[in-house]
Amino acid sequence: MLLSTLPGLFFLFAACADQTEPGTSSQKRDTGADASLADAGKTPEQKVQAERSISTHSRALFDWFDTLGVPDLDGRKYLQIYLGHYNALPDNQLKPHYTYVFLLESTETEKKVFTLGMRTSTYSREETNMFSGESYRYKEFDLRADVIERLKELRSNHPQTGYLRKFDSRTGDPVALFILARGCYGSGFNQQAEDLIRYLSEMPDFRTGKPVGKEGLKKSLSEDMALSFMRSTRQAFSDSKVGREVLLKQFLDIAKHYPESTGAVEARKSADILSRMIREDESHSPEPIRSWEKMTPREQVKELIYQLRDQNGESSSSIFTDPRDGGILHQKGPEKGSPATQLVKMGEVALEQLIEAVDDDSFTRCADSHHVIRVGDCCQTIIDRIQPTGRRFDIEGDPQAAKAAMKVWYLGN
Repeated sequence: MLLSTLPGLFFLFAACADQTEPGTSSQKRDTGADASLADAGKTPEQKVQAERSISTHSRALFDWFDTLGVPDLDGRKYLQIYLGHYNALPDNQLKPHYTYVFLLESTETEKKVFTLGMRTSTYSREETNMFSGESYRYKEFDLRADVIERLKELRSNHPQTGYLRKFDSRTGDPVALFILARGCYGSGFNQQAEDLIRYLSEMPDFRTGKPVGKEGLKKSLSEDMALSFMRSTRQAFSDSKVGREVLLKQFLDIAKHYPESTGAVEARKSADILSRMIREDESHSPEPIRSWEKMTPREQVKELIYQLRDQNGESSSSIFTDPRDGGILHQKGPEKGSPATQLVKMGEVALEQLIEAVDDDSFTRCADSHHVIRVGDCCQTIIDRIQPTGRRFDIEGDPQAAKAAMKVWYLGN
């Protein structure tokens, strides 16, 4: 499965955690009166038949989902995991928080689970939640009752529902609801699976503002899933422990599983760049042929520009928050500093080669979920540090013309 990383986890927890008050969980309610409206007036025999049947449309959606490299959700236990008490959006008050998952594997100390965010995660009793400092606690939960209550909440038009949808998967994230539908189908709760699919078909797509309808549901879900995985993959660039081969596989998986999505276009382009970078890494000597001191300034600049692919800022907003530069707090770091800092220190002797590299689209490790800084972006920023004119050139429009203009501007030739 694709990786998710620590930066921005506050919003990730808010997006996947259910904020249920004690005593109001679906586990504690009498669900007899809350049964699906579709069951009203039916004989027991009719209700049993309804539970056994599933529409061709829904079955096709579930069959498609099962081809996406996800775990088999048939017969999985449904768990509530207590995350602790902590403040979170929207009201910023101290509350108990939970997340709901399907159990994949279990030991005395760990639970490997599939989340409603479509990720595989492991929770350990020996670890604590980073926000609350409390240990995780698990409880098997009634999936059917939970879905009935969720749909009831969603249809109640709670005044905060529109706002909460941005942060809380319990109140309407389409992918989370679809995973619940697949879980219901795998547990034989076909009526609840159909109710969820019907609700998803009636939900307005945030891209168009119109209901997606049954025929548009697969495309809408594909877009949402691809978008989610593209964000987590971009974020993963900031973790230097995640190799480029792993990132390449993630992009290839997105392109494979969601070929018609807009995210697949970016994924294919990104995969091509990473493939080229991996080949370059394989041919690049890990140790310079000559010692650094014996290299010419031009050779040193060339090597440092190459090393910008591992420049690791705290986000996509600055390349000079690399741990080697002291991090985001700018604490005292190693004497040499990051490749970007070393290039700034080299000064104008580095300008010509930096200008030649401003169209290098290789990825760096300066990233967040929306953007990954490229080596060419780094070069432009470094140039502006060496000669802080503040002028930016249109590299994307015509790289060669931009380079020529930069040479005149910075080098006078």
